[in-house]
Amino acid sequence: MQCPVCARNAQNLTPNTLDGVVVGCETCGSYRVAGGALHGLMQLDAEARVAALQSAKLAAQYGWPLIDSACVRVRQEAAT
Repeated sequence: MQCPVCARNAQNLTPNTLDGVVVGCETCGSYRVAGGALHGLMQLDAEARVAALQSAKLAAQYGWPLIDSACVRVRQEAAT
């Protein structure tokens, strides 16, 4: 698969029961994207996608960072 953040080659680590995507990327690291946030994330430019991942990493205290709709919405608002 292609990493939704950096567009490089990545592993799809998503279990069948999860609504969203779990990505293993050598460049970005391992992270999750909520199902409702994936489309919005893909609409962002490359810099904003990286910033959304950084926001998710800062918010993650335990476990893998989660890019959710809030991360995407903040980046969309900053672009306007």
